[in-house]
Amino acid sequence: MRGFLPSHTATERKLEDRFQAIPDPAHIEANLRYLTSEPHLAGTEASHRVAEWLCDQYKSFGFDAQIVTYSAWIPLPRELKIELVAPGRSRLGSREQPYSQDKDTSNPDVPLGFNSYSPSGDVTAPVVYANYGTEQDYRALKSLGVSVEGKILLVRYGRVYRGIKAKLAEDHKAAGLLLFSDPADDGYVVGDPYPRGPWRPLSGIQRGSILYTQFYPGDPLTPGVAATANAKRLAPAAASNLPQIPTASINAQDASVILADLGGQQVSRDWQGGLPVTYHVGAGETQIHLKISMNYQQRPIYDVIAKLHGTDDNSWVILGNHHDAWVFGAADPGSGTTAVLEAARALGNLARSGWTPRRTIVICQWDAEEPGLIGSTEWVEDNLAALQKKAVAYINTDVGVTGTNFNAAATPSLNQLVREVIQDVKDPNSGQSVYDVWRGRSSQLNEIPESQQNPDDAPSPSLSSNPSGDVPLAALGAGSDFCPFFDHAGIPSMDLSFTGPYGVYHSMYDDFYWMKHFGDPKFQYEATLARVLGLLVLRLDNADILPLDYRDYASDITDATTDLAATGALAQNSANADRDPDLQALSDASAQFAKAAIIAAQSVQSIRPGTLTADQEAAINRALVDVEQAFLSPDGLPGRPWYKHTIFAPGSDAGYAAEIFPGVTESMNSDPATFVAQLDVLDDALRRATAELNDIARLAAAPN
Repeated sequence: MRGFLPSHTATERKLEDRFQAIPDPAHIEANLRYLTSEPHLAGTEASHRVAEWLCDQYKSFGFDAQIVTYSAWIPLPRELKIELVAPGRSRLGSREQPYSQDKDTSNPDVPLGFNSYSPSGDVTAPVVYANYGTEQDYRALKSLGVSVEGKILLVRYGRVYRGIKAKLAEDHKAAGLLLFSDPADDGYVVGDPYPRGPWRPLSGIQRGSILYTQFYPGDPLTPGVAATANAKRLAPAAASNLPQIPTASINAQDASVILADLGGQQVSRDWQGGLPVTYHVGAGETQIHLKISMNYQQRPIYDVIAKLHGTDDNSWVILGNHHDAWVFGAADPGSGTTAVLEAARALGNLARSGWTPRRTIVICQWDAEEPGLIGSTEWVEDNLAALQKKAVAYINTDVGVTGTNFNAAATPSLNQLVREVIQDVKDPNSGQSVYDVWRGRSSQLNEIPESQQNPDDAPSPSLSSNPSGDVPLAALGAGSDFCPFFDHAGIPSMDLSFTGPYGVYHSMYDDFYWMKHFGDPKFQYEATLARVLGLLVLRLDNADILPLDYRDYASDITDATTDLAATGALAQNSANADRDPDLQALSDASAQFAKAAIIAAQSVQSIRPGTLTADQEAAINRALVDVEQAFLSPDGLPGRPWYKHTIFAPGSDAGYAAEIFPGVTESMNSDPATFVAQLDVLDDALRRATAELNDIARLAAAPN
């Protein structure tokens, strides 16, 4: 068992067997029914009620639990008015349709469908259809002679984070932005829509934040510092991550009315969606009146922080999930919340029966994730020094269960731990291990249609290397609460879920009825997720030597360095750089890191009982965590200093998808001087990380 001395392995196996016997689908179902009993948007009293209930649950499990409050700049909608005003008139902005078989869809407290952090605005302008609203789409419109300046853009969800869509629309001087979910992506073209099936009905609205989290997540007015009551705050006009053009989400049936009215050139086949009209680019007589009134205020948010204290309170294993939702949030985030709760109940049960954690287990339920990762970001910023000293890993789940397909993203040093843990957890349907089922479908992963994969804010499908030929894990980008831990604080992190057909993302139909009928009818996969999460916590908590292995990391870095060497010459001929980029130095640093990763792993594996003092063991464990922090750049990435990780970061033009060597790759073709400087930053980071790995090897070989 990775990280455990042979004399401790049998004890750990017995403890894990006891743990796995505890999670109960009936408990999970009851908890989800409570959590979805009312809408609970961040910044509302309903979200506060959820936090108080969660805090009480953790206390009942034996955790030391409290609510930590921050004050964040959060908008809620006052008014949304959308109408077609030329050539005819038609009122748009229709609400989601209730269904008699699902009583929650008739709840009068369901909030408007809106985009958080849209500014208020009142504009009337011609309409242009811009496909997915990517930079490539704007180039295509320009080639057709279509100007988007001063227009209201109609854009499909998908491909990139909606905040990127808003920023590109702003950059191209659009007057407003309307977002809609096309049935070709998550509706009747893919499969049966709700309530007959799991896909989005025509009236379904995908809410979502458009905060420019590609610059920084969290409270817009307190970048880099906690949003405490007395924090120094920016003026809203000075916050670089606040959008500037009014943006609203509409449903497909309203989009169909607009598209049916549009003139202009017929679109190409790859721009044609699934609505029963021929799509045109517009820019003709069709005009929209868009009026949005938003109520921006300082609003309290409520993080629940629960601790199960270990014998070493200077080492923390952290598990987290958010509790706020756009409406009812059965899948997002309720399925993750209930899995985390059940894992906590099982851990508390073990503690009551005499087990004491080796390290302190910290379980966090974040508020205000949906507006922009606010609760987790503010807590990380508030506790940055302690986290970088004490945290050994952060485990995240968000949309925990929408089906039966295991999905994982992680920093590469945790890849092997994830693979090994899921070999010890059974898949409910097949009776095989979760790992074996995952491996069986991994070869088909790239054949799954995009619409049936994860929603826009799931981890990037880009894969981390698997030099052993094992199942690859996704790379961490952004889009959920692992982001501040990994991208800002340099804490080894992972994100886990079970995925499936999920078309009701961010709509009111993501409710208990949907989960009971489509997502996880018997709540067995939520119980399975609880087992996976709990075993990960136990392995990280009880391990003699932390199960961090940097060989997968070295493979990723080596591959990226090779790719860069093949393309980096593009920047060498520019006269704007002070000197030619030294790619050989990066290749040397990459090779030294790879060598050190192998030696460190072999040295750790060769440790025998009784050969290390407690201080030596603690030093090795600290160094294993500090390798990740060595990758951080104190100055952050160019143009977005909040993001400090030099190896992985969310791409600035994708929002969620991971970019490897982000400072280097994003400046390579646009800013040669920055490209050269970022090569030096990356080289320094690799050499710091190599020094940590060398310390691990030295300490592991030290005699008692």
